[in-house]
Amino acid sequence: MSAASDSFRRVHFDLAKGRMTGVAWGDPSRPPDILFVHATGFNAQAYRALLAPLGERFHVLAIDARGHGLTQLPAKRWGYSSWKVHREDVLELMQTYLTPPLTLAGHSMGATVSLLVAGKRRDLVRGLALIDPVILPPGRYQSLELPFMALAMRNTPIVRGARRRRSRFESREAAFAALKGRGFFKTFPDEALRDYLQDGLVEDGDEMRLSCTPAYEAATFAAHRHDPWRALARAPKPIVILRAEINSTCPPSVAQRIKDVRPDVRLATIDGATHALPMERPDRARAAIETAAMMATGGTYADLV
Repeated sequence: MSAASDSFRRVHFDLAKGRMTGVAWGDPSRPPDILFVHATGFNAQAYRALLAPLGERFHVLAIDARGHGLTQLPAKRWGYSSWKVHREDVLELMQTYLTPPLTLAGHSMGATVSLLVAGKRRDLVRGLALIDPVILPPGRYQSLELPFMALAMRNTPIVRGARRRRSRFESREAAFAALKGRGFFKTFPDEALRDYLQDGLVEDGDEMRLSCTPAYEAATFAAHRHDPWRALARAPKPIVILRAEINSTCPPSVAQRIKDVRPDVRLATIDGATHALPMERPDRARAAIETAAMMATGGTYADLV
């Protein structure tokens, strides 16, 4: 990675209800080629090692979603039942400040949000790179519309765990020491953990606190009243999907259903990778994004995925 590619620019966009922040790599004199959306609880800066090298060929923009990173949009939990709010934020950004169509990419929640955007406004999207998207079996989304399921989703193990997450630390170094090698961060390289903490913590008095509060992270994990399957059927090609071998949020049965619905999807499983795939194997995740971006403009990168 060259020094030039590793440098980034902080950017912000004033939307109707507040300010969205992000980081960018590549030539700022041309419109972004790639828009990247992060996973639940994370932020754009956490993906520096993955995205920075792409800046040598593309103009890459990564945003902080509502309730995450440094973005200042209302993070309301009342009535927060789906990721459509994030879809609408991305659509407002694209239509107000960017020059569509462009390639959308994302990890986990961010991958699903990218898919939802493409399903609603396929004219704004020219390719998708989805890294371990959160996609449940089709029947699961139907059951989530039942009234009692909202309460049930708020009591799943992942939601309860998020609510209990430690949110305050004496310093970034204290947070690094507390999180290194634990939980979801178990397989993170040191630099990836430090990148996450850069914008994953904000000053709060004499301490640092998580920029995505445990309560909002838990609410995000519980908010699944959206329909990625309808979006998948409508989304334009090319679509590149990488899934993890271990504890994937796109399990084998879902991956097979994706291929049944969209035989044109390029889907690969990364052996030995967990849901932290972009941090564990940034090379493979980067190849997937580059493949989608190049195929969208007529290129073929069949050897990358």
